[in-house]
Parts: sequence; C-alpha cells; structure tokens
Amino acid sequence: MFDRLHRFMEGAGPERRHRVWSKLRIFVAAMGTLGSAAGIAIAVVGLINFDQQKVIAGVAVIIVCTAIYVSILVRDRNRAD
Repeated sequence: MFDRLHRFMEGAGPERRHRVWSKLRIFVAAMGTLGSAAGIAIAVVGLINFDQQKVIAGVAVIIVCTAIYVSILVRDRNRAD
C-alpha cells in the first residue's frame, strides 16, 4: 500500500503533493475527533453503570485520540509539501 503511495507521490508535482497531504491530515484529524467523541461516550456509559474499567478505557481512548489529533496539526513549518 505504501509502495503505491510512494510511486504516486513521486510523479506528482508540489501542488498535488500538498493537496494530498492536506486531505490526509484532515482525514486523520477527523478520525481523532471522532475517536475522542467515542471515548467520551465510553466514559459516560461507564459512569452511568458505575463501571470503573469502562471509565478508564474511555479516558485512555480520549488521550490517545487527542494525541493523534494534536500530532497531525503540529507539523514542520519549513516543509514544502
């Protein structure tokens, strides 16, 4: 899969590379946001059912998804892509 992506990116001009990476960043950021929402739902269900394991799992999902969201937004400003 990544080999095909690498071959696709080799023939692409800088504008197309920028557009592809921008769309990829938006997709990953959206998945991070939706994952955090799912984590909140898990934690709330755990709170309603007095299930500490579900609450901890929900908080863990929130932390991981938030880290993914933040990492995709922070990038090297000197990159030309």
